[in-house]
Amino acid sequence: MPYLRKLPSGKWQVTVRNRAGERYSETFPLKTQARAWGLDEEAKLSRSSYRDPLAGKIKFGDWHDRWWAARVVEPHTRRGDASSIRTHVTPYWADWEVRDIARLDVQSWVRKLTLDDKGASAIRRAYNLMSSIMRAAVEEDLISVTPCRSIDLPTEAVKPPQWFTVPQAQAILDELAQPWQTMALLAFYTGLRWGELAGLHGFRIDWRRSRLFVVEVRTKSGIKEYPKSSKSRREVPIPEHVLEALARHMHDRDRDGVVFTTITKGRAGRLLDDGNWRKQTWWPAVEKSQFADVDGSLRSVPHYPPHSTRHTCASWLVQKGVSLYEVQHLLGHESYQTTQRYAHLAPDAHQAILGGWTRLESQLIIPASVATAA
Repeated sequence: MPYLRKLPSGKWQVTVRNRAGERYSETFPLKTQARAWGLDEEAKLSRSSYRDPLAGKIKFGDWHDRWWAARVVEPHTRRGDASSIRTHVTPYWADWEVRDIARLDVQSWVRKLTLDDKGASAIRRAYNLMSSIMRAAVEEDLISVTPCRSIDLPTEAVKPPQWFTVPQAQAILDELAQPWQTMALLAFYTGLRWGELAGLHGFRIDWRRSRLFVVEVRTKSGIKEYPKSSKSRREVPIPEHVLEALARHMHDRDRDGVVFTTITKGRAGRLLDDGNWRKQTWWPAVEKSQFADVDGSLRSVPHYPPHSTRHTCASWLVQKGVSLYEVQHLLGHESYQTTQRYAHLAPDAHQAILGGWTRLESQLIIPASVATAA
């Protein structure tokens, strides 16, 4: 039974002992209210769903350390998350008691990050980590409900995909040495991510059916035997001329080994490093590349990163009438919305709108003489 006593102020204090043997109390104006609260708390003690009201007194910084030690993620994800937490999360929340963090406190923190111009992407990453930490606190019965709910986050501006035209892509290929020409050619015609290209094994190529299977992927920690998501594990068709180039590249090479490796004398045959490959191979080729514009003048190729070969593949296919559904499966997009970035490139993307204008009863016009004078 809860312990009741009347205070000098006339109010009633009720004390309950938790499962750890610790006492905690609440005060009420009426004895009936105190008794009802005490009985309710004792009833909770007998249920497995009971949450110790003192458990939430743990400091956020201490709770983060426990959560972080038990977290299972990829090494590169762990490094990025550690940086985000160190920069945006723990400096603000470390000394707060977990139980004291309310929804409006979280919203105020997000607003502060926004006013500090931290960037929508950085804020969203920091918030998602904060949300994971607080959700784990709920699951461990430290708090009853997470404060990370119904939070307004800054909108990330969706950038249109950067892609190369056929003359621009050809100009880059002409500046690349082998085997990087073949690697880039395969990228343009399959849309593989750089890590999927660098992790491709020869035994994943079906030479008779002109297909390759995306299974292994190169990461900062080595080769993974699975891609980033279930959709990423996929079968990709290879055009005949690309397959022929790939066959020439694989001549006298281990047909079961990694297809693209380092070629530097004394260091040949090692796994490629993304940063080194960009710096030593991709950017020099892009910076030297020039293409003939429609008016015949030579222009520099846009300074786009290797990932733009993936956007280029999707853009070319959509422009030739391949459905977004097919492109989604080719690229291994988890969400159809990701593929919709290319919808505006479809041949009939604006046909309904243009057709609507032509059906107007009359059109606005500018007389030719006025237009010439202007």
